[in-house]
Amino acid sequence: MSTTVTETESWGSRLGNSIKGVLFGLVLFVLGFPVLFWNEGNTVKTRKALEEGQGVCVSVESNEAVDPALEGRLVHMSGLADTREVLADPQFGISETAIKLVREVEMYQWQEESHTTEKKNVGGSVTKTTTYTYDKTWSSSVIDSSSFREAGHDNPAAMEFQSCASAAKLVTFGAFRLSDGQIGRIGGEQPCVFEQDYVCPVPRAKVIGSMIYVPNAATRLNEKNLRDPVAEPRIGDMRISFSVVKPHDISLVARQHGDSFVPYVAKNGRKVQLLSDGTKDADEMFADAQNANSFMCWILRLAGFLMMFIGVKTVLKPLSVLGDVLPFLGDLLEMGAGLAAFAVAAPCALVTIAVAWFFYRPEAAVLLVLAACAIVYLSWRRKQAKNASAAQPAP
Repeated sequence: MSTTVTETESWGSRLGNSIKGVLFGLVLFVLGFPVLFWNEGNTVKTRKALEEGQGVCVSVESNEAVDPALEGRLVHMSGLADTREVLADPQFGISETAIKLVREVEMYQWQEESHTTEKKNVGGSVTKTTTYTYDKTWSSSVIDSSSFREAGHDNPAAMEFQSCASAAKLVTFGAFRLSDGQIGRIGGEQPCVFEQDYVCPVPRAKVIGSMIYVPNAATRLNEKNLRDPVAEPRIGDMRISFSVVKPHDISLVARQHGDSFVPYVAKNGRKVQLLSDGTKDADEMFADAQNANSFMCWILRLAGFLMMFIGVKTVLKPLSVLGDVLPFLGDLLEMGAGLAAFAVAAPCALVTIAVAWFFYRPEAAVLLVLAACAIVYLSWRRKQAKNASAAQPAP
């Protein structure tokens, strides 16, 4: 099932829209500077806070007793995160002694996908041909079908059952108790295994493995409709899965506060609190945190550069649209705009990062400047030697 729509946009309309986008491009380009500058500072502050924390952290062999001598100290402990609370989902009759109980709901729905091709015409207009195709899929969110191009693909406006999660209020960690924030950071989800005698309280539901299939409301209300929701899914059917976090060993780095823990506040104001599933030593946890900090730094560097690149390219867009009166000329101008955008965005991004380094870590910036000067000097000496050699008369 598909439908095709062909639209032609005039040269004047395209030019007007590209001119309107110039302001957006300027704003996007300018915003790239504070993003890059802030990112370098944030990375340095986080790194220094982690280094400070690693230097004062005390590894405790056992968490079975609260040591008053460690009150207010940054400690590292490993042990069992345990609870005796029973978490329940009364709608589906599920109950587990667990740290977390998560219900995930998907609904069978129509999904629209589009594929567009453009053809530039002499005179600057563009003909766009868009093909819309429709397929059925399981989705964890409601797909709005009101804007679908082709009629007859209607999805329910809402899910009858919603995804949700619950967590234990009291989770012990040896002689300590964990805060709500620390409980929320515990992972290790595993599929919920239903008992052999489990019977779902939802009418007409079918249990297959760790999945519960629920027919849509129209099927459930029709006693004569014996459709199997697994073999013959229809729009509005739902499938529900449960996952649990059972008591298991974790490792924690935080400041001891009574019989609980709070984040450690470094000298620069940054908070340090690490939690990992499984047994890990302190050095490994701090190394993982530093790696995550570096990874995020590179992600935001790329984001800042792209903001500048897209911003400059958007500002130059009217030039390529002007050239589209002759399509090949417009293509050349668009390619040139891309190269120009890179030529502007790359040095701007590098200079911003360099300035941020001078501000946040001048020692590294000085070394970089000295290295750059050395490279320039050696290149100049090499060129001078080559010129002197070329100037000597042949024997």
